Amino acid sequence: MFVADLPHLSDGQLAHISKEVAEVLDSLERRINDLEQELGQAPQDRDTLIKATTKRDVTHRFIRAIEEEQEQRRSNPALRNAAGESLPRTFLEVARHRLPGATFDSLLQEALSACERQLEAAKAAPKPDQDKVVPLRSEAANSLPVVVSPDPEDHIAEA
Repeated sequence: MFVADLPHLSDGQLAHISKEVAEVLDSLERRINDLEQELGQAPQDRDTLIKATTKRDVTHRFIRAIEEEQEQRRSNPALRNAAGESLPRTFLEVARHRLPGATFDSLLQEALSACERQLEAAKAAPKPDQDKVVPLRSEAANSLPVVVSPDPEDHIAEA
């Protein structure tokens, strides 16, 4: 695992690696303490101690790099702004941060191409000419006309 690979890992993978690296560091520190406790150090033991302390220092730097990556993810203003807008925008920001440049660009171009094909297909689809108007059935020939006249009771009451 390399520091350059950290941005490409998911949060879960990063947390898992952080835990494993912490265990490796504990093991290295125990081994260094054991080597330092031995009084009669042969040249071979000294070389082993030097190698172990070098590995410990590298492991400390790797842990710092993991912590910096995690902090950068938590405080990424572009990601926070995108999260306030929409899920697709947030996903785009996460992908831009995690994927290598060429991979991100390739996937983005593929998605844009698919959207353009969909738009072209929608434009090419035949449009209905006009809304068809269906005339209502005329029942005038089969029915009698309706005549409305005033109520004779209302007319008598006025007189």
